[in-house]
Amino acid sequence: MTSSNSSALLSVVAGAICISFSAVFAKLASTSPDVSAFYRTFIGGSCLLALSLIQCRESLFILLKRHSGLLCAGGLFLTLDLMAWHRSINILGPGVGTILINFQVFFLALAGWMFFKERLSARFVFAVPLALAGLCMLIGITLDSFLTSEFSGIGLGLTAALWLALYTLMVRHIQMRSPSVSPVAVVALVSLASAASMGIFFMWNSTSIVIPTATDGMWLFLYGLISQAIGWLLISRGLPGIPTSQAGLTILIMPALSFIWDILFFARPAGMVELAGGILALTAIWLGTSSQAQAD
Repeated sequence: MTSSNSSALLSVVAGAICISFSAVFAKLASTSPDVSAFYRTFIGGSCLLALSLIQCRESLFILLKRHSGLLCAGGLFLTLDLMAWHRSINILGPGVGTILINFQVFFLALAGWMFFKERLSARFVFAVPLALAGLCMLIGITLDSFLTSEFSGIGLGLTAALWLALYTLMVRHIQMRSPSVSPVAVVALVSLASAASMGIFFMWNSTSIVIPTATDGMWLFLYGLISQAIGWLLISRGLPGIPTSQAGLTILIMPALSFIWDILFFARPAGMVELAGGILALTAIWLGTSSQAQAD
């Protein structure tokens, strides 16, 4: 591995570590799930916009001129993703919630098969039941679970994964149509479009965005700065320098570390069955990611 590849890999790993704290920050803030989502996108998007104005101002102009509709659609999908995901982690905890949202790889592969005539590999077909088995072991799903809040948390987590997949497809479409634009500028504008859509929802629903305490303000600021701005900045800069298959495996650091943070910070019970389920689910996500890489 060359020094440039090593630097790119280090950047992606550092970004994944930053984003792995997303659910922790969201859980620590006592604000509602929707308000937490708003401040993540507003603070993170504002930071990335400031950087874009310094480094890639032309990309901003190109995006606003050519892709304003796609940016708004991507922002709406990101809003729906975060609203569902925050509710999921409030029910299931940061670790399981983050593993669930990474099931987006299966929705992306299915979208490729349904709409872009991409082939589903044997790896993908094997990964789906493996992921479901891991999820059942991780959460301890029984017939009684279908009547509990845990089942609604699973539904919200998988819904968030679907919205995240749509957001990812929208961002990819923008970058394919304008490959010269900076990924940082794309994430900045989509984040702010998401914050704007939430702001409209809050006004329509008379929702207050007042932050209750200074401590909550600190957690929300760190959430936006570290998880949305710094994390995605590092990943967007490192991804082009490493193979796609390696990128998929590296980004698995996010759900793996989130599960560890859940155990360390929130005393999540983790017996052998739960740990084995977590490993199975992460393995399935990696198989799904690597099957996409082979298709690409």
